[in-house]
Amino acid sequence: MNQEREPDFAVSPLFPGQGSQAVRMGRGMAAAYPESAACFDEASDVLGIPMRRLCWNSSPEELRATENAQPALVTASVAIWRGLEAEGLAPSAVAGHSVGTLSACVAAGSLTFACAVALARQRGLLMASAPGDGAMCAVTAGGGERVALMARSVRMGLNVAADNSPRQFVVSGDRRRVEEFTDLVGRRAKALDVSHAFHSRLMEPVRERWSEAVAAVTVHDPRVPVGLPSRGRPSCEVSEIRADLVRGLCEPVRWREVTGALLDRPEPVVAIGPGRVLVGLARQMPGTPQVPVVDSPASLAALTRRLAGSPGNRPAPSRGARAVES
Repeated sequence: MNQEREPDFAVSPLFPGQGSQAVRMGRGMAAAYPESAACFDEASDVLGIPMRRLCWNSSPEELRATENAQPALVTASVAIWRGLEAEGLAPSAVAGHSVGTLSACVAAGSLTFACAVALARQRGLLMASAPGDGAMCAVTAGGGERVALMARSVRMGLNVAADNSPRQFVVSGDRRRVEEFTDLVGRRAKALDVSHAFHSRLMEPVRERWSEAVAAVTVHDPRVPVGLPSRGRPSCEVSEIRADLVRGLCEPVRWREVTGALLDRPEPVVAIGPGRVLVGLARQMPGTPQVPVVDSPASLAALTRRLAGSPGNRPAPSRGARAVES
């Protein structure tokens, strides 16, 4: 990235979690921006994995594997963000859904990219190794019905894995119980294509090893607030960011609250690709906000044109120095 360029605009980026991965993700940005291409090469060096092949030429089944999806998604997400930085965009606040928190921490300067992609790989391997036969399903419901179904899932021995929006939540747990709950809810429930019960008590057997992995890396003071999915609010405190990374393995993603906090800020919220899951969830928030997604040079050009037409949008003052990547 050109370190001499002063940022032109401030945005609040949202980074996706597992499930948003797609073959060829980040390829267009890597072709257009050397800063983006460098992320794939650095990830390959750090992990000993040919990241370009994994992200661009693997099969959907190979990419879907948790131990592959998580580092690949962090790599592609940060690569796309590097393109925004190259075009003069700076973060005002950041947030990521589940493993996307690692991408958000890179954008905030709290983690180096090398640390983040290494943690993503460790996280994916640990989660994939968790014992038990788990499953997850997403439920579409609002108002009192939503509250009642959440309570019913807990009574059936499941965990609420994510509170995504006023109209969607996710449950996680033992596969048989998830299937029973899905049958009970009917067409409002959708089984998720995952191998384990993420964000549930079934992740507890690998929590200690994940805590040790997080403790072993340096977390820097972020330049801007980082949304904490397990807390449902932003923070600039290193201790809280580190604790949230650990808690996020077993505890629910309070995405509705995190998204609301960023939408309350004056700067525009932008979903960083791949995928459009976060755009759909944002539209379910009060006021039906329109959040653009950036996943290609064309969508980035459209965003910069839009921002250029809003002269009041300028970057917020930085908080601390940017972490130096090794």
